[in-house]
Amino acid sequence: MVELARQAFNTNNFDLAVEIYERAIKENGPSPDLLLGLADSSARSGHFKKAFDAYSSAIRSGNIRPENLKHLVTALIEAVRQENTGNLAIMIKSCMFTCSSCRGLFNEPVTIPCGHTFCRKCLEKDITKICKNCGTAHYFVNLSSTKTNVLLTRLIEKWFPNEFKASRLKADGNLYFGRRDFEKAIELYSLALDLAPSDHLLLSNRSHAFASLDRFKEGLEDAERVIMLRPDWPKGYFRKGCSLYGLGQYEDTVVSFLQCLALDPSVVTAKSYLSKALHRILSTVPDDVKAATFSYRDKCQSVSETILENFSSSLLLPDVSMSTLIQLKGIINDTVENATSFTQGNVEIKPEFGQIETLPDTEYHSEVLYQRSVEQIKMEARTKCHSAPNSRPESPVAAQSSEKPRSLSIPNLEEGCRKRARQVSSECYPLSPTKESPQKFQRSDSKAPVAMDISEDVLNRDDFECSLCYRLMYDPVTTPCGHSFCRQCLDRCLDHASLCPLCKSSLVEYLAERRQAKTDCIEMIIKTYFPQEYEERKKLHEEEMTELAKMGIDSREIPIFVCALAYPGIPCPLHIFEPRYRLMVRQCMESGTRQFGMCICFSDDEDNFAEYGCMLEIREVQYFADGRSLVDCVGGRRFKVISKGKRDGYNVAKVEFLHDAPVTQDQASELLTLNERVYQESREWFEGLPDLQRENIVRHFGQFPALDSDFLGKPNGAAWSWWLLPVLPLDPRIQSTMLAMTSYRERLEGLRRVIDYVRRNRSRQ
Repeated sequence: MVELARQAFNTNNFDLAVEIYERAIKENGPSPDLLLGLADSSARSGHFKKAFDAYSSAIRSGNIRPENLKHLVTALIEAVRQENTGNLAIMIKSCMFTCSSCRGLFNEPVTIPCGHTFCRKCLEKDITKICKNCGTAHYFVNLSSTKTNVLLTRLIEKWFPNEFKASRLKADGNLYFGRRDFEKAIELYSLALDLAPSDHLLLSNRSHAFASLDRFKEGLEDAERVIMLRPDWPKGYFRKGCSLYGLGQYEDTVVSFLQCLALDPSVVTAKSYLSKALHRILSTVPDDVKAATFSYRDKCQSVSETILENFSSSLLLPDVSMSTLIQLKGIINDTVENATSFTQGNVEIKPEFGQIETLPDTEYHSEVLYQRSVEQIKMEARTKCHSAPNSRPESPVAAQSSEKPRSLSIPNLEEGCRKRARQVSSECYPLSPTKESPQKFQRSDSKAPVAMDISEDVLNRDDFECSLCYRLMYDPVTTPCGHSFCRQCLDRCLDHASLCPLCKSSLVEYLAERRQAKTDCIEMIIKTYFPQEYEERKKLHEEEMTELAKMGIDSREIPIFVCALAYPGIPCPLHIFEPRYRLMVRQCMESGTRQFGMCICFSDDEDNFAEYGCMLEIREVQYFADGRSLVDCVGGRRFKVISKGKRDGYNVAKVEFLHDAPVTQDQASELLTLNERVYQESREWFEGLPDLQRENIVRHFGQFPALDSDFLGKPNGAAWSWWLLPVLPLDPRIQSTMLAMTSYRERLEGLRRVIDYVRRNRSRQ
């Protein structure tokens, strides 16, 4: 029977597993394994009251370790996240100077192939290798060979001098922390906080150091400040949970870790601590639970009402073992809503310019990105509802004694329920999972500066000048060696050599991956602090693209690829390797024209190409790792060259497009007869070729086309005639002459004479 229950559990049929375990316990009596199975199944099915009762009984009857509560942890995380996953999408938006992982000022910023930037340490710690901003997987990125973003590092050092110095002190503190010299680490973190008093990363690190020295109260104070500064950062709740665990406040510990996991369910350490805290709580339940329940039977109705008021789904925590957490779901909802509204406000608000205060020693004093003054924090703390997460002066659980282990006696149960119940006052309105509090609206509408007010004295457009075109960067990209350029400028350089234009590092891998993603934070900085210059640069780029897009319209210039003859409707694969033609193909693709002209040259002087040619329409481009490409083209319109010129190293020409002269009604029947006769003669000649020769022709040009009788009115006549022209053994000059003909009758007559000549020569042999 137990095996059947396990099979039901493994197939996610948790309700059936509960029934089987209950029957097994009824028939065989309770045992630790059966009780634990019943508890796990009840938790995963959403029946938390039954689950906690079963866990409590299992702990009393056997040696149940924290690791055995993993299914309870999973169920709680799923329950508190089920209504909030949609609200978290806004939280992964990138910002200009902040890392989306740690929410702090960039420290050794590294730009990954998708164009998003993170701190180096954050990328090294992330075992998923998935970008937190866009979800792109980067399994093969070698961080050891990817250099720090040079431009961003220079900007941070120049625009945020105090925070840059603080980051150096933090790095030194981290070294001492790694050596377990926590006192020295705290000293360095404190010095850094003097420079950047609102750096939540410093506060988090110092909280960790305090906790490592068992100074949990000081660690809790720093953790609370972290949450006030960045309510959207999961690690702040994790630090708070660690300090609360050290203080023995296990119920509040559970709340903090669930708040952390509601924002980021991948924090494995938080799950481990959550299991330990739940084990501590459940192991302190009185042995005689039935007697305790009977003694407060009359009070259960009010307790149940409180539960129902605070939970809108099946997450009903038990009256006995978890009474202090009966508002857990509401708190988690508030946490995610606060984080979301905080992030929305920060992403949508545009930084403003302002003057920087001057210290007595004439050095600039800058305040950290996303800084919120102590007065603002205190004001928010006063205006927040007491049931909002991490905004209460003292949590309901913390109000109880933390000096000794607490048991869930009946008075404590009633007191905990009352403290968790939401109260409506004139100063604070109830928070609801479906409604915003007045305080949240105030936060969204306040429009407080969320980015550094940069002095115009340190703003310099030259910092964002592309070192290749000497213009403001447009579509900035960053190479693995850390240098940034305009995307088009870098592409043109890579056409000639796969080396960085500045440091000469190899960019073979960059070129092979065909990276096209812009560096988002650099583009955002330019748009924010140099809006007018950016618009001018954008307009110039659009004009260049428009000019390229107009190529081939009427008699405008078209790019000319000097190579061989092309014919209307005939496939023409090309191997592009010269830098100038790699640029030409890229411009055709980026401008959207996807076409260029091709002419043959009859002399050694490439500029003296033929007077007639054919347009090629690009169907597909396949790139090699070294930048070469195979371009699958098909012939289009014929043209006559009017004048020649040069652009970006390749030939261009003004052309006149050709089309066959219209056929009169009297000539139509005669032309149809001639078309059919020449087609049959050509087909007989082709089928009379040796097998190997015929197979080679078919492999390159395809099968002999079917007879096209509906060619009248078409600009290039019947398609089969153009298939035949490159197959016939003709001098290219003759082929070029026939390409230039605008009379279909003349082309057919010419083809017939050639067929007759070839057949006579074959008969003589």
